Amino acid sequence: MLKIVLVTMVLLFSAASACALEQEITEDKTEQSRTTGDESGEQPADAETKQSRILDFIEKEKEKVENQSTRLVQWTDSFFTDQEYQSEVATTQFRLRPELYYRSEQGLKVKFKGSFRLRLPNLGRRVSLVGGSSDMDDSFDESVDDDINEPSIGLRFLGRDKGKWNFSASVGIKGNEFAGFVGPRLRYRTELTPRTSFRFVQKVLWQTNRTWQIRSRFDYNFALNERVFFRQMVDGRWRGEYSDEEGYRTRISSFLTRHLSNTAGLQGEFSTIFFTKPDTHVDEYVVALRYRKQTWRDWFYYEIVPQVSWENEFDYKTNPGIRLRIEIFFGSDKASEFWQREAEDSDDFRW
Repeated sequence: MLKIVLVTMVLLFSAASACALEQEITEDKTEQSRTTGDESGEQPADAETKQSRILDFIEKEKEKVENQSTRLVQWTDSFFTDQEYQSEVATTQFRLRPELYYRSEQGLKVKFKGSFRLRLPNLGRRVSLVGGSSDMDDSFDESVDDDINEPSIGLRFLGRDKGKWNFSASVGIKGNEFAGFVGPRLRYRTELTPRTSFRFVQKVLWQTNRTWQIRSRFDYNFALNERVFFRQMVDGRWRGEYSDEEGYRTRISSFLTRHLSNTAGLQGEFSTIFFTKPDTHVDEYVVALRYRKQTWRDWFYYEIVPQVSWENEFDYKTNPGIRLRIEIFFGSDKASEFWQREAEDSDDFRW
């Protein structure tokens, strides 16, 4: 009888031990499946979460790169007051710009330019009253072109920015010639990669004194990193038969811009300008270095621009020069702010 009881106890203990061991093995496999994300496991949620985190990280880094390159282009155009950028801004601004411009062959020139842009909110915030000597100036390039800036006043109508496309038109009167003018403008912009973009601008200007011009500009933009920006520009102009300028004038420029801080920037430039009449020839080479600084006031800027040029007019003799300029802004679209937020011509901007 005792033997039977002992045998029965041994069998029960063995069975209980086997059940406990089997349960422990099962729990170990389940825990291993949770940790490794094995497809045979019952809960692969942790593996999916880890994969999701990796994808989120990649997406955030991609957006970071895109934001840096986009903002760098935006900062460059706004801080260095690119006219093509200014043509798409509808905020109120007044600008005064005295300067000293010395070149060895041309001597010293003193210039004073003033302009204004006044937003008209009662007209849908898409119309601005503009005037002065620069906002509507049709000079080819003020850094290498001595064309007189004619005072003008008129209205600029801004179409809604559709992302890649932007349309605007200007109408008004030029003071010196006392001629009315109308000028439509079309811009196309697209991102080729997160760090590169392309922009094309087409403008036409017609005046009532039977003069006109067609201007085309191509920009290839490349952000080397979050602070260094390269632009290759091709800018062409064709004026009508009543203009003193003959043929098609083309400017090819390379710019390398360094964003030093929100209040300072450095821009190097190499430009070649050539005409097609009386024969195709290079009219001028220009090498310039532009330092622009915002001072202790967010409305006060100064520029120092040493340059060297070689002009056909002087048999391509080396012609060193320097430009000293002060700019005073009054308005709501100061350049440093554009590094922090969206451009005011975008659909995402809130007035």
